[in-house]
Amino acid sequence: MIDEPLTDSSTATKSEPSSKFRLSTFSSLRHRNYRYLFASTFMASGGNWIQQITLSWLAWDMTDSALIVGAVTASRGLPSLITSPLGGVLSDRMDRRQLILVIQVVLGVLALGFAFLVSSGHLQVWHLFVFTFISGAGWTMNNPVRQSLVPDTVPREDLMNAVALNSAAFQLFRIIGVVLGGWLIAFTGPSTNFMIQGIAYIFMAALILQIHVPKRDYLESKKESLLENFKGGVNYVRSQEITLALILLGMVPALFVMPFINALLPVFNDEVLGNGPEGFGLLMGMYAAGAMLGTFVLASLQNFPHKGKLLVGAAIASGITLVALAFTSWGPLSMFVLFLSGAAHMMYMATNNTLIQLNTPPEFRGRVLSLFFLDHALTPLGSLFAGYIAWQYGSPVAFFVGGTIASSMVIFMAFKFRALRGTRV
Repeated sequence: MIDEPLTDSSTATKSEPSSKFRLSTFSSLRHRNYRYLFASTFMASGGNWIQQITLSWLAWDMTDSALIVGAVTASRGLPSLITSPLGGVLSDRMDRRQLILVIQVVLGVLALGFAFLVSSGHLQVWHLFVFTFISGAGWTMNNPVRQSLVPDTVPREDLMNAVALNSAAFQLFRIIGVVLGGWLIAFTGPSTNFMIQGIAYIFMAALILQIHVPKRDYLESKKESLLENFKGGVNYVRSQEITLALILLGMVPALFVMPFINALLPVFNDEVLGNGPEGFGLLMGMYAAGAMLGTFVLASLQNFPHKGKLLVGAAIASGITLVALAFTSWGPLSMFVLFLSGAAHMMYMATNNTLIQLNTPPEFRGRVLSLFFLDHALTPLGSLFAGYIAWQYGSPVAFFVGGTIASSMVIFMAFKFRALRGTRV
């Protein structure tokens, strides 16, 4: 069993946990502070997807180079090795709400400034790289801070529901963000997208201002330097077997699941299914729809006690669906398998996130989550591995290899960390 974490004095809402299993998809929304946090997350995810599709379109429109498009996209994840740990350390040293406010305002001003640059007609390719790098730094710093604030806005028994609903908001805009971003580019021009995003960040800041959580004592963490604080977080994770296992488990999809989906679906769509862009859009849409459904199912299972078994089962299923995809050659069947893959992957990741937060005392929460979010830095390595196998042997073989490795690693870790699969909350 997971040991009870230290009492979180900043939890905004207190209620008696229920010992009975129940279904309640939107229970965390009954808490005022979480509603404001959820609304800001919803707006943030919308702005993120609109920004990504617009930057890709601009890079292609200006250069006609797929290499430049890929490089611009990759530059978004480069800062995470530094900014994610920094965000985690700062969230344990200062008021998390104020830190999010600062990040939102900076990102808002940056987006508005870039909107004026795009509309001025003086945009150059290097501007895309600089903007993507800085906004990526802000986004990856924001992730551990925003996530570490979630347990401060809901009682412990609603945490899984809250994490799952946050993921659902992100997946919902993954489905409609590309369509909305493309429509805005076509009818109003790309600068409008960044203007909307900048204004959205200002609204997000206003929503965050409505959140009220009790003050925490930061004096102990401020006695040490930022580097010492970070080392303290690493040492804490190393001393906690379950937490270490959960973070290591989170690295598996970053290397062997998501890079294969993102990098190889266009190849699989072309060389196996023989579809055009419309078919590729359907494949991605089905994966995203499955991911959204998975988060809603998980939100409904918030009081399900056997979270360790749920985690391991969803993790293994995430890899097995990639293996199954390798043996499909009929479009509808491929879409169905991708739907299941998206559902399994998001149930896996959201459960993992929840268990990490439930098992981490508040004074370490930001730093532990920042280590969890370092998986973003591994995605480019996974993409290179996936691309190499597909180049040598074809995309079906690559999916088979990636899914087999992912499932095997999860099974190995479940046996190595026996307490992992027996985790009850």
